[in-house]
Amino acid sequence: MIWFRQYLSLLVPLIALLIGVESVLLINRAVVSHEEIIGKNYAIVFVSQNEIKEEDVKKSISNIHSIRLLDTSQILSDIDSKFKDTNIDDLKRTLPFFYAITLNSFPNQNQIKELESNLMSFDGVTRVESFSKTHDQTYRLLVLLKGCIFVLSGIIFIISLFLMIKQIEVWRFEHSERMEIMTYLGAHSKIKNAPLYRLALVDSLLAALIVIFIVAFIANTDKINSIVSMLGINIFSSTIFIIDYFVLLFVAYAISMISVFVVILFQKEP
Repeated sequence: MIWFRQYLSLLVPLIALLIGVESVLLINRAVVSHEEIIGKNYAIVFVSQNEIKEEDVKKSISNIHSIRLLDTSQILSDIDSKFKDTNIDDLKRTLPFFYAITLNSFPNQNQIKELESNLMSFDGVTRVESFSKTHDQTYRLLVLLKGCIFVLSGIIFIISLFLMIKQIEVWRFEHSERMEIMTYLGAHSKIKNAPLYRLALVDSLLAALIVIFIVAFIANTDKINSIVSMLGINIFSSTIFIIDYFVLLFVAYAISMISVFVVILFQKEP
């Protein structure tokens, strides 16, 4: 039971740490996925007196996902039904071309201004509508969410590192008699602290595995699946879980080893 308590003492704070890390990964993945969806649905409309080729626009603007000519038949039909005396044929000849552009990624304000400038440089383009006010609000929200993610990850790292150091200090105190005997026998520091290194590795493997199983279980619940489907994002898959496991394992082992080295360096020998 003593060995179980030893492993459990480090395992609990590691699991808490990795749950926080995995939450940050999932939130960031959801934000990035939602950003891509918004970027593809976000459209910039421009008006031109001349017909413009798609190839020419793509040469000038590299971030374009698609460009399409808007159908004006419905507008003309509405005008014809409301204004009987209107000459539709003449209106067709004078009506400009309306184009809608979608992008590969959600642009920032500088990219929007550059895109507007590039479009206005085309011969015949009279107006560009980027819906900048709505775009600016959405972009600021995404930037805020990303900033919160980084702050949250930093807080989690600091708290977890502190807890790990304290747990390792407790472990060394409980084994101070054994450490003292090994010091008198002339044992090297690596030999004296070998159980700590082993503890860090085993607990890192277990903690990462436990957290992935917890996340996989939650991901398979109907409520979570319905929320993810409603948002149209993909943050759960077998490949993602495998990648996340190795990310969590690396984070857990790195923090465990940092904690061990900090305790060894700054704690006096018994």
